Amino acid sequence: MKHAVSVLKFGGTSVGSGERIQRVAQIITNNFQAFKTGNEPFPVIVVSAMSGITDQLLRIARYTCSGEYDACAEELESLQQKHFAAVEQIARQSETRAKLSGDVEAALVGLKQDVTALSQAAEQGADITLPTAAVASWGERLSVLLVAAAVCATGTQAEPVRQEVIITSHPRTDPAQPFGVVVGADPLQEETRASAQKLIVPLIEREVVPIAAGFMGRTITGYVTTLGRNGSDYSASVIGAALDCVEVSIYTDVDGILTADPRLVANARLLPHLSYAEAARLSWFGAKVLHPRTLIPIAHRGIPVRVRNTFRPHIRGTSVGPVEHTQSSATAITIRRNLALITVENTDMFGAPENAGQVFALAARVGAAPVAICSSSGHHLSFVIEEQAADSIIDLLQHDMGTLGTWAVRSRRDLAACACIGSGFTADPMSPARAVTALARERIPIVTQGASEQSITLIVENQDSERALRCLHRDLIAPVIPLVRHQAKEKRHKAL
Repeated sequence: MKHAVSVLKFGGTSVGSGERIQRVAQIITNNFQAFKTGNEPFPVIVVSAMSGITDQLLRIARYTCSGEYDACAEELESLQQKHFAAVEQIARQSETRAKLSGDVEAALVGLKQDVTALSQAAEQGADITLPTAAVASWGERLSVLLVAAAVCATGTQAEPVRQEVIITSHPRTDPAQPFGVVVGADPLQEETRASAQKLIVPLIEREVVPIAAGFMGRTITGYVTTLGRNGSDYSASVIGAALDCVEVSIYTDVDGILTADPRLVANARLLPHLSYAEAARLSWFGAKVLHPRTLIPIAHRGIPVRVRNTFRPHIRGTSVGPVEHTQSSATAITIRRNLALITVENTDMFGAPENAGQVFALAARVGAAPVAICSSSGHHLSFVIEEQAADSIIDLLQHDMGTLGTWAVRSRRDLAACACIGSGFTADPMSPARAVTALARERIPIVTQGASEQSITLIVENQDSERALRCLHRDLIAPVIPLVRHQAKEKRHKAL
């Protein structure tokens, strides 16, 4: 390509209405104008479905498979009304409105055809994984039409990319999967690169802004797939890697990544920079700003991801990229709730480290990936998992390993993980000590803990988690400075 490229991804809240889509269109136009003056790379756009639409499509899929046709028809009507309301706001001129309405109507016809195909597959007892994915993809297919029209209305040339850019493997099928659930497929790197070269690069060469769909893809054999729920951020980085972009910008409804959840910590600060490892750990331990898989396609290439606010685009947000410097203090604090601690003990475990692998293999069979490994020795292993998976893994451990006679499996529930994250955090022995002291000062008991170079994880009771978050943030990141009133003013106030 003759132009450097940046990928701008807009989430569901950013394109949640016609008015918001117009705001997005102006951001895109501003980026295109900056490209024309030589200040910014050429913008390639990836969009999500309008907020709530993917959930609505999955309800339609569920109602279709279970034979609830009246409920399905109501959802389809509601979905149609929302998109035509957006058309009215986006297309002010009658000729433009007629064209966009025709495009949206044609897309809705395609959706109804896929709903019919899903209904037939369900009635015949066939696998519904791919037909469900086809229905779920229509939110993005409709969104690209609306955003492209809104960008054109600002005077910038843009075109919706109607074909699937991302090429994926065949998704795994699970007959036990309930109706109305999408199964994520894995992108194929080289095939996706070839697809992007075919579908997007010609538009870039003509200086037409491509508006591509996130979340969805296509198998080599031509079946529509998805990258799984909340996979649109991931799809943006997959497309960015395929285009060798210089940056991926994720536009959402917050200013960037903060030092803590601002709903729980009033003085949380915006982080201008994060390393890939720090951002990945924040995401793993509960921060919702960046999807955990988003960094996978681009981290090894050193491509930065910038998290920005659609509604405050003048703020530069948070840049996630290679490590610039190692710091010993905490960068951010986050919590992950509703966890259970599983402890496995065996008096014969000395000299048999393979038993730890056996425990985790059993956990993997029920999809219970450990959130954190807290302690391990020759005869003792403890790890934290999602509480909803506790019963399954305990039953499996007791069934498969209890026959040895010396195993004991215990669990403790209603727990939360408080993660203090920062590159090189545990390199300074005082940093973990300060974290433990902060909780001790507030008389918050620590059930157990784990550590790595980037973080220390303190397991506490769920009921203590928010208080723990606030005191850790206060002691490690942003002390709360009490108000001190001037004595002279105080005396004057009393005299009055």
